[in-house]
Amino acid sequence: MNEFVISSGHAKTVRGASGYLDEVNEARKVVPKVAEYLKDLDCKVHTFNDDTSKTQRDNINTIIKYHNSKSRDVDVSVHFNAGTKEIGGTEVLYYGDGNKALAAKVSKAISETLGIKDRGAKKRTDLGFLEGTSKPAILIEVCFVDTKSNADAYNKNFDKCCKVIAETLSGKKLKEEAKSVEKKKELHRVQFGAFSDKKNAENLAAELKKKGYSTVIV
Repeated sequence: MNEFVISSGHAKTVRGASGYLDEVNEARKVVPKVAEYLKDLDCKVHTFNDDTSKTQRDNINTIIKYHNSKSRDVDVSVHFNAGTKEIGGTEVLYYGDGNKALAAKVSKAISETLGIKDRGAKKRTDLGFLEGTSKPAILIEVCFVDTKSNADAYNKNFDKCCKVIAETLSGKKLKEEAKSVEKKKELHRVQFGAFSDKKNAENLAAELKKKGYSTVIV
């Protein structure tokens, strides 16, 4: 898969869940970062944040309209969950049975990267985004905003989380950046003459300085 539309859940004024994390704020961080990695993988990506809707119905319709207006292979919506403070975890929702495998792979990849529970792929037939988009679609619930261990793991591993989402969606792997090893500078000293008379040493040092050499008398 090489072309995607990725949107953040909810809207600027139609807020989602909040706790240790804010769903809308974090989704708007994940979307561009995942898109950045997808582009590094030679994928085409369209991203969207809803800044205009005032109601939940308008929000869903606005997001669906944007997705359906673009050429793409897969639709992705990024959300954060709430409700199980002690357990938390990641899960990915899907509608058509053909999307179950991708949903399961993304959920597993995120859970392993963050070190949190894998709640797996869950079929949902009651969500406007999944039902309304015309291409295969998944809705990612990255983690639980009201579970501190989830929030801590997400904050610590944000880049890795976004990277693994991009890799799993595309089926490609990003190349590891080669670590540059800085060679230690080696200094080679040349001793030029030894004098019992300090004045002679100073005279030679002065002559060398005139020629642009750095000199030290020891």
